Amino acid sequence: MNQAPPNQVAYITLRLMDSGEMSIEGNVGDVGLAAGMLASARQSVMNRMGTPKLLDPLGKPIEVPNREVDAPEGHVYPLEAVGSKA
Repeated sequence: MNQAPPNQVAYITLRLMDSGEMSIEGNVGDVGLAAGMLASARQSVMNRMGTPKLLDPLGKPIEVPNREVDAPEGHVYPLEAVGSKA
């Protein structure tokens, strides 16, 4: 016997803008339901992806910017022109 696919009963959509702002839409009127859905989604992501491990060679966390930034050349991350070969 085939089971019918589950019916959607609620949804939440998150959007991250390049300015760092975030928007949320969906079934957020019921705060308990929305908070539970977000907690469940976060746990699912953590279970699937594991703890983020973006560390530099010295073991310090790397911050990933959400837009273009100036990056000074350093001894750890030398900058090269696009297409150049060392």
